[in-house]
Amino acid sequence: MASFTLRPTDRQEFDSLLGGIVQQFPEAQVEAAHNDTWASYRVDISCADPAAGPLIAWLLDTHAGCPRT
Repeated sequence: MASFTLRPTDRQEFDSLLGGIVQQFPEAQVEAAHNDTWASYRVDISCADPAAGPLIAWLLDTHAGCPRT
């Protein structure tokens, strides 16, 4: 099981991250929020095995610089 929060730095990265997860990992549970006025973006993701491994690998490959907690 993988569960974490990503904090994209801008709207473009937020949209790319969210779109990629929804398309490639439909089994993942995603909650996203944004406020363009405050430049605040958050994507909460949880995913059960066996899809958790490929999801983590994809995030490291395509969004490695995105801060996460």
